[in-house]
Amino acid sequence: MNIPTIIIKGFLRLLGMLPLRVHYALSDGLAFLVEKVIRYRVSDVTINLARSFPQLKYEDIRTVRHNFYRHFCDVFAEAIWFGGSHNPKRLIRQRICTIVNPEVLNHFAETSESVIILSSHSGNWELSGGMFSYSPDQPLEFQEDNVCVVYKALSSKVWDNIMRDNRRAPLNDRKNYKGYLESRQVMRYIYKHRNELNFYNFINDQSPYQNSGGKLDITFMGQSTKAMSGAATLARKFGMPVVYQGMQRNGRGHYLIEYRVICGNAAEMSEEEITRQYYSLLEKDLREQPENYLWTHRRWK
Repeated sequence: MNIPTIIIKGFLRLLGMLPLRVHYALSDGLAFLVEKVIRYRVSDVTINLARSFPQLKYEDIRTVRHNFYRHFCDVFAEAIWFGGSHNPKRLIRQRICTIVNPEVLNHFAETSESVIILSSHSGNWELSGGMFSYSPDQPLEFQEDNVCVVYKALSSKVWDNIMRDNRRAPLNDRKNYKGYLESRQVMRYIYKHRNELNFYNFINDQSPYQNSGGKLDITFMGQSTKAMSGAATLARKFGMPVVYQGMQRNGRGHYLIEYRVICGNAAEMSEEEITRQYYSLLEKDLREQPENYLWTHRRWK
């Protein structure tokens, strides 16, 4: 580990130990700077919102945009706080996330079926590593080793290493955890562990990677959209169930995670059908909470 990595990790660890309310106070100031002073991608956000919600007046678009920037900065504040949660009890006390229907995943654990979970950039996608602290009243009936999080490696090795540690912070055995999978490793990993119970979590709403083979043309938020089909293809190949993971805000510092089954056996559906259902569920969530999404992305070009 090089010196810059050690310094940044040490700083973030100390910052992460502060109470969440302190992080939100810092987030308020950061949101003002990002939106009003730096104006980070304000035009992109405005255009994305206007095209996605053509029925809204400009005043309403500005309100959603302002609320989005508050949420956007909260995502970073919560992620840093999350990285300091090396004691899972901290997550339980805060109840930053609550899984409202863990029985959906528990059902597949009972049948020993591996599952593809399709998540998105709604809510705070950086908090998925704490799922075993999110339903203490109805605990998950499988182990953290059964959960695999699929990610795309960052171009900076320093920040890739930092984010890896941050996302795994609440795990009981961070050093030996094997489920943090770079996207290029997934096919081989699934094949090797095809007879084992695993939940593979894909953030599936990104633009297709430049060299990816699976690309679909769909309509999302009323706009023609290029969509990745890699996760759906893997689900079909191995005949796995596919589950949508929604993440809605329930007040500041609280998210509700809800799972909805797209299919029980992906081999019985096409990649396009699976992908369209996923985006339909995501669009429904966004129309209920338009600010609760990563609108800075250049999704539509």
